[in-house]
Amino acid sequence: MKLTRAALCAALMLAAVPAFAAGPMSDKEKMRAQAEHDCYDDVQKLCSDVTSDEDKVKSCMKAHHAQLSPKCAKDFDAGMGK
Repeated sequence: MKLTRAALCAALMLAAVPAFAAGPMSDKEKMRAQAEHDCYDDVQKLCSDVTSDEDKVKSCMKAHHAQLSPKCAKDFDAGMGK
């Protein structure tokens, strides 16, 4: 099952941004886009069996934190408010 970008974003606890928003990207939107980019492969590799459930993706990423790439771990930690 393929990870949806929405599941990854929610897993990182980043604020949802309406698809119809116009104008330049906010800092939160930039952070979200960067997290999607940095963590996509990690989530596919480590958590592909739970990608349909946002809470399970977040839990899986927490459980595999030591195996996350450095960039993904940094984004994940920032999204978790650490």
